[in-house]
Amino acid sequence: MTRKKLPIGIQTFREIREEGYYYVDKSALAVQLAEQGKYYFLSRPRRFGKSLFLDTLKELFEGNAALFRGLAAEQRWNWAVKYPVLRISFGGGVLGSVADLHQSLHQQLTSLERQYQLQSQYPDYRSRFKELITQ
Repeated sequence: MTRKKLPIGIQTFREIREEGYYYVDKSALAVQLAEQGKYYFLSRPRRFGKSLFLDTLKELFEGNAALFRGLAAEQRWNWAVKYPVLRISFGGGVLGSVADLHQSLHQQLTSLERQYQLQSQYPDYRSRFKELITQ
């Protein structure tokens, strides 16, 4: 019998599930948060799985049912409905200036616009983000 690997440094739910890493099922909590909540602030120390949990939510909302086979969410989630997910991350390192922040936002918004095949008509970040949400 092949032993499962520990997912040290792995932050994507898909990789953990597809590559056979150990996984403690938090999908019931993800479904509960989606069904009962409105706004959440996830405050945990570094390396406590925040990014992995957010990626789990992303896969859930995008309707990737195969990844949840055998997990609590498999029976509790409506897989017929899929939602677009806009994920903006500031976890890629230290932003040393306001210009670095602007560059990071520009790159991430451009990537999301390409992903959803949108051509923004606006130069400012607020309008571009609003357009992504409303499309």
